[in-house]
Amino acid sequence: MLAAVALLAVAPLPRPLAAAQARLPVPLRQAMERIVWTPARVDSLILALPQVETHLHLDGALSPRTIRELAIQQNYKPLAQLSVSQIARKVVVQKKRDSLGEVLQAFRTIYPLLRTPQAVEEMAYQAVAAAKRQRVMYFEGRFAPALHTTPTFSQEQVLEAVLRGLERGRRDTGVRCGVIICLLRGIPGVTREDNAQMARLAIAYKDRGVVGLDLAGNEAAEPLSDFAEFFRQAKQAGLRTTAHVGEVPGSKDIETALELGVDRLGHATLLAKEPALTREVLRRGLPIEVNLTSNLRTNAVADLKQHPLRSWYEAGIPVTLSTDDPGIFGITLQHEYRLLPRLRFSAQDIATVAYEGIDALFLPEADKQALRERFEKGLARTLKRIAKQPPFTDLGGR
Repeated sequence: MLAAVALLAVAPLPRPLAAAQARLPVPLRQAMERIVWTPARVDSLILALPQVETHLHLDGALSPRTIRELAIQQNYKPLAQLSVSQIARKVVVQKKRDSLGEVLQAFRTIYPLLRTPQAVEEMAYQAVAAAKRQRVMYFEGRFAPALHTTPTFSQEQVLEAVLRGLERGRRDTGVRCGVIICLLRGIPGVTREDNAQMARLAIAYKDRGVVGLDLAGNEAAEPLSDFAEFFRQAKQAGLRTTAHVGEVPGSKDIETALELGVDRLGHATLLAKEPALTREVLRRGLPIEVNLTSNLRTNAVADLKQHPLRSWYEAGIPVTLSTDDPGIFGITLQHEYRLLPRLRFSAQDIATVAYEGIDALFLPEADKQALRERFEKGLARTLKRIAKQPPFTDLGGR
């Protein structure tokens, strides 16, 4: 890999920003160019924009309200007597923490509630319901079955409960979801055999709801290379792969991810400090799962203006915008899109990010094409409404 990276100095120059924008179909691009875009109109676009999401943890998506309901149902004394606002103070990370490891502590409050079939199914269902409220057409929700097991609740039973919740959500809302199973590192009590079981489970459920394999947890605790065997098995079985990499200084996980041929990179904020690896990511057209608020609150970036998203987009690296843990951070996907204007993203840039996110999904091409058609029709309707409104009218996403 190091030798290959050395050759990247002669790689083609990145595609210009205009080429990224040109990915939007011509009629939509022309319609956007005819509109005088004010901040109010850009916000209206965001609120009505059809979206997909690639990086969402199902356990990290639980709202304080749902946590309270589960606590009452289970008579879980540490939380059952608390109000929604009191629970929020325990589980929602609203300010920057010193490290990713510190943010992960918030999950300790949640996990005792997520070890029954009913609770795990509800966790999945609520993620779909939230997606519907945010105009998300499709999302890929990830979780680690090993974190929900008990002596009478196996990893496979956990996965089956999640799939039931997602299917119930699909029937009620029309929103579809693919599952990414997360291997784990640096989590007390999760053994190598637990990870081996999760990798086998992901392969066994390929084409039965599972679309990918991931590695999550504290990157500082254990390198991706320790999990290479599982990633190779997944790739050999035809399963798509992603990994949380490049969040912790000193990690070599981005390079390892490239060696393993992952299909997407999660976070990867430290890629900005590696020009040769950046060129290789660009050459491969490897999408990066971007989580702006998460990166700020885990201290992966010092402030929003220092986030590499803008430079990646301008270079032509595919980017997808996601929430990571919307319950833990108290955000929505629309909240993340509303940060883009602060990074000098125009209305057309914002629509391009949403549209190109479809390309990065772990779906067959026919399914992605169907989503593109839905996106194009939805955006066309929105642009017609915006064009008819006074420049400072907020459509409110309607």
